[in-house]
Amino acid sequence: MTRLAEPERRVLRTVRIRLTIQVAGAITLVVLLLGCLTYCLFARDQRSEVNRALQYAMGSSSPSHSDPCLWLYVERGGRIGRPAQSPAGLPVLGAIRQASLDHRTRTFSEVLDGTHYAVRTEQRGDEVLQAAFDERYLRSDRHNVMETLLVAELVGLVTAVVTGAALAQRAIAPLGRALVRQREFVADTSHELRAPLTRLHTRAQLLARQQSGVLAPSITGELERLVAGSRELAEVMRDRVDLAALAEKAVEAERQRAEQGQLALGLSRPAEPVEVYGSSSPLRRVLSALLDNAIGHSRPGGSILVELRSTEHGRTVRLTVTDSGVGLDPMDRRRIFERLIRSGEGPGSRFGIGLALVRNVVESHGGTVSATGRPGEGAEFTVLLPAAEEPGSPRPIGVIHRRLSLRFARRRPTT
Repeated sequence: MTRLAEPERRVLRTVRIRLTIQVAGAITLVVLLLGCLTYCLFARDQRSEVNRALQYAMGSSSPSHSDPCLWLYVERGGRIGRPAQSPAGLPVLGAIRQASLDHRTRTFSEVLDGTHYAVRTEQRGDEVLQAAFDERYLRSDRHNVMETLLVAELVGLVTAVVTGAALAQRAIAPLGRALVRQREFVADTSHELRAPLTRLHTRAQLLARQQSGVLAPSITGELERLVAGSRELAEVMRDRVDLAALAEKAVEAERQRAEQGQLALGLSRPAEPVEVYGSSSPLRRVLSALLDNAIGHSRPGGSILVELRSTEHGRTVRLTVTDSGVGLDPMDRRRIFERLIRSGEGPGSRFGIGLALVRNVVESHGGTVSATGRPGEGAEFTVLLPAAEEPGSPRPIGVIHRRLSLRFARRRPTT
C-alpha cells in the first residue's frame, strides 16, 4: 500500500490539529457559556431570596422576630430595639442615622468579622427599620455551584478534545485517501513512461552522434534539441532515489568478487539518506560499471573506496570511486568515456564501453562524470549529480502535466 510522504503527513497532522482545536474550542465555549448562564441565574435567584427575606423581616416590624439568619432592628426616639443574640457590629448605626435624615431606603452589603450581611434600611413613619441577613450559607452554595461548574467545564474540555479529534480524523480521511491516490497515480504514470522515455532519449543521443557532421547543421541542431527535450521529459518522471542506499547495495554485491581478487573494498557514506531525482535502475548500473572498472583494473593487495558526500550546501551529490590499480593516462581521461574507445595497451589502459554508459546515464540525470589518475598510481572517478531539493515524494502531478504540455507544445509544428 502506498504511504504518504513526510511533508504530506505533516500537512495532514496540521489540518487535524487545527480542526481539533476549532471543534474543541467551539464545544468548550458553548459549555462555558452555559456554565456562566447557570451561575448567573443561580446568583439572581439568591439575590431575590435575600430581598424577599429582608422585606419579610421589615413587614413584621418586631425586633423580637427570631430567625437564625435574619435580624430586625427598630430605631424610635433615639432608642434602638434589637433581637436577642444579635451579631456583634449590628445594627449599622451610620445607615440608620442617614436614613432618618434623608428618608431614603438603602440596601447594601456589610462585612463583619469575615461574615457577609445583606442590610436594608428604610424610614417608616417615626421609625427607622434595619434588617440584616447572614449570607454565609448562600455564598457557600454559590461556591459549591462554581466548583461543580468548573469540574463540568474540565470534563467538557476533555470530551471536546476527544470529540474534536475524532471529527477531525473523519473529516481529513478523504483528503488522506485523495493524496494516496494521487501518489499512486504519479508513481504509476512515472513507471509507465520512464522506460519509453529512456529509450527515446538514448536513441536520440545515438542518432545525434551518428549524424554529427553528416547532416545539415539545421537538422543536427534539431537533433540536439530533441536530445535535450527527451532528457527533460525523462527528468520529470523521476522519483527520489537514495544514492547512498544504492551504493551500499552495489558494494555488497561486489564484495565477494573483490575478496577473491584480494582487494579491500570500502564504502564511506553519511548516516542519513543522500537523495537525487532519478531512476534507480540506471543509477545502479552506474555504480556497478564503476565498481567493475575498478575491480577489473586493480592488482591483488590493492584497495577500492566508494565515497558519497553532499557538497555545496546540499545542492550537489558527489560520488567517487577510487582504486589503487593500473592507473590512467591523463591524455585519455576524456576519451575513456567515449563508446568503444580503449585508452592504450600498457599500464593505465582501460576499456570505455561501460564508462560510456556511465556518462550517458549521468548526463541524462543532469550530472557530470570525470576521471583523474596516472599510470601505475590508480584512478579516481567522480560523479556529480544535483541533489533532490526538498524532502518528500515524487514531483507533483500538476508539475508533470504542465511540463509535459510545454514540451509537446514546443514540438508542435506550425502551419
